Amino acid sequence: MAEFRIEGISAVGKPVQGVIEAENPRAAKAKAHQMATQRKFRIIRVLPRATFLYKVQRGAEKPVLGEQKAFTKEEVQDALSKMGFRVLSVKKKMMEFKLKPPTAEIVTFVRVSADLIRQKLPFNEILQLMVNDITNKTLRDAIREINNELKQGKDSEKVFIKQEGVLGRFTAHMLGLASKSGNMAEIYDSTAKFLERRAEFKRNLKSALIMPIVMIATFQATRSWGDLYFLLAFGVVGWIMKRLSWPRPPVVLGFVLGPIVVIAAHGFVSHHVVQHATRQCGLLLTVYFLKVRRPLIDDGPQLLNS
Repeated sequence: MAEFRIEGISAVGKPVQGVIEAENPRAAKAKAHQMATQRKFRIIRVLPRATFLYKVQRGAEKPVLGEQKAFTKEEVQDALSKMGFRVLSVKKKMMEFKLKPPTAEIVTFVRVSADLIRQKLPFNEILQLMVNDITNKTLRDAIREINNELKQGKDSEKVFIKQEGVLGRFTAHMLGLASKSGNMAEIYDSTAKFLERRAEFKRNLKSALIMPIVMIATFQATRSWGDLYFLLAFGVVGWIMKRLSWPRPPVVLGFVLGPIVVIAAHGFVSHHVVQHATRQCGLLLTVYFLKVRRPLIDDGPQLLNS
């Protein structure tokens, strides 16, 4: 869930400020008005935590680009100025898309974390290692945020549940529960196994749904049983290649692009090669005329005079 900051004024004129979590701005405003009614203060504004892009420079060094999450632009400018940077520009990131990371990335994170926990490595060091190794930006930012909030002493279960949009509801709840239990490695390992089985079930389900559709479409295209048998034969060949760990994309590319390449090569040979050969023959005849026949022509008068 996203974070929102409430800014308001109490009945005696004192500023009121707090941070809440909500799924969207509308839910955040509703929660803020409920809090204002209960605690009797007037809301000034509700600010979402956003990403700001900044450009800073220190002395004569090369300018540095980066991004930072904050509630206002002024917060980013003040923090960078306190670090000794000269702020060149700070602007809010307009479009921010967070695509859910692949299941394989999440399984790898959970699996590797379980192995490192068994090695008695501190959990904050595990998260830092995962931040440095994970390539998916969405998952990397989520783990970095989890690590920062755990360092601030926030409730571990709430920290993980906050990232359920990235990790998934089941994974977030299980990892949050594991952080409060005494057997983190076992819970992490069980979670990874469950995610792997669920991913395999989804793959098998997709195959079971796609195969009948492909067969019906193939038969409807030509109304020929031969095409259907041909499809089944290729399916058996693909299954055998998968069992033997042979690469299948080259076969598909060769089958699809093979006729196109043959036709293109035939056209190239019939046009360019014949034209090139004709040009070469003309060049050879010219050289023959200049080098061989020309001396005979030049010597003609001398032979007549003799």
